[in-house]
Amino acid sequence: KVKFMKSKPGAAMVEMADGYAVDRAITHLNNNFMFGQKLNVCVSKQQAIMPGQSYGLEDGSCSYKDFSGSRNNRFSTPEQAAKNRIQHPSNVLHFFNAPLDVTEEHFYEICDELGVKRPSSVKVFSGKSERSSSGLLEWDSKSDALETLGFLNHYQMKNPNGPYPYTLKLCFSTAQHAS
Repeated sequence: KVKFMKSKPGAAMVEMADGYAVDRAITHLNNNFMFGQKLNVCVSKQQAIMPGQSYGLEDGSCSYKDFSGSRNNRFSTPEQAAKNRIQHPSNVLHFFNAPLDVTEEHFYEICDELGVKRPSSVKVFSGKSERSSSGLLEWDSKSDALETLGFLNHYQMKNPNGPYPYTLKLCFSTAQHAS
């Protein structure tokens, strides 16, 4: 669950599944930079987020959202959570579940559409799967990669061979470079 704070502009509370998830979020995200601002991630005094009174944010979206039932939540069960390899933020993102014919130019077009920086390097892995493609995207800075992950994760990419789009997935990579 996520709730933006009306009393503290620029602040939000995020409810995680357990204390271990909270510790990981603090360890990996605290003191990183996004959109020119330093992230300050700490434990809340509140034990849970109560929906309460929500309000409209500047972009028109609601200040409260519950993602626990989302099919994009890769931490909804202990079994699913165990499959995730947690990585520190880096300037290289691993992408997966992209169309088979995805190219560097596709990523440039999407980044331009979303108003985020283009990756400095794109590497598409060949022959890993017959259903989708994966690879690496590299930016000049960790903050550029963090910002792009915020906009691009779960982006719906057109499927040239069917009616259902590909839901692009992103995560941080241990690779030093995409090339």
